[in-house]
Amino acid sequence: MMRRFPIHRVAAPLVSAMLLIVLAPGAAHAHAQLDQPTPADKATVTQPVAVVSGTFVERVNPDGSKLVVKLGGGDTVAQGGVDPADPKKMVATPATPLGSGSYLVEWTTVSLDDGELARGTWTFTVAVAPSVAPSVAASSAPSATATVVPSAAASIATPSTGPTPAPSAAGDASGSGSDVIVPILVALIVLGAGAAYLLSRRNRPTTPA
Repeated sequence: MMRRFPIHRVAAPLVSAMLLIVLAPGAAHAHAQLDQPTPADKATVTQPVAVVSGTFVERVNPDGSKLVVKLGGGDTVAQGGVDPADPKKMVATPATPLGSGSYLVEWTTVSLDDGELARGTWTFTVAVAPSVAPSVAASSAPSATATVVPSAAASIATPSTGPTPAPSAAGDASGSGSDVIVPILVALIVLGAGAAYLLSRRNRPTTPA
């Protein structure tokens, strides 16, 4: 004769096992854990960082939750809390964009769903490349001025042959002209005086003997 087991003795363990399977994922995510950090964990960015934020797997209670950014694990450079527009996000905005250096972000959350407390950290590095534009401008401008301007001025001042022919030519022309004109004038004066003397002798009346 076969023995029969009561159905409730088998059903109760099965129901308990099914409840554990269903509720296990919910229990694992009972805390508002970090889901997506910005900048990313252990990332190196080449531009100044204006905003640091973190997205979490659950809604975060503004009371008791905070996001703190520290320089190299030391001085605090920014501190923030829950984003009013997104309860699953916390934001910290520094007074000025974060420059080159290593940064540590500490977060503390209180789940808005079950009130569980969670903490964690992530790090990132900012490495802003220095600008090279000023050095190029400084090196190119003086060289152009030094090589072009003085050489042009020297080339303009070099022609010295123009003034020397002019004075010598003018002196020779004036000297040769005076040497020819003076003797002619002297000869004319002498001839004129002789002619006047002869005319005066011819016009004199002769005296009787």
